[in-house]
Amino acid sequence: MFAIQAVLSGVRSPTPPATLDENLTQIITIVSSIVAVCNDNFPPASVNEGKETLHELGEHANRLSEVQALPEITKESRQVMAKSSFAIANAMKALTRL
Repeated sequence: MFAIQAVLSGVRSPTPPATLDENLTQIITIVSSIVAVCNDNFPPASVNEGKETLHELGEHANRLSEVQALPEITKESRQVMAKSSFAIANAMKALTRL
C-alpha cells in the first residue's frame, strides 16, 4: 500500500520523484505475485468474483507497465498511473473480503 500511496502522491507533484519508477515496479511485481498465488485458491462461493478481481488487478498492472515504459511522463500517463493505482488499491481491498 505504501507504493500505491507514493505513486498517487508522486503523480500530483509537478516534478515526479526519482522513486516513481521503483514504486511502479513494486506495485506491478506485488500484483503479479498476488494474481499467481490467488488464481486457483478461492472458496467455491467466491470463485467468479475472485477471478474478476484478479482480472482487474492484472489489467491495471499492465496499464502501469505500459506507462512505465514510456520515454516521458505526460499528463495522460499521470492520469493512467493515478487511476490504475487507485483501482489496484480498491481491488486489493475487495480481494481481502473474499
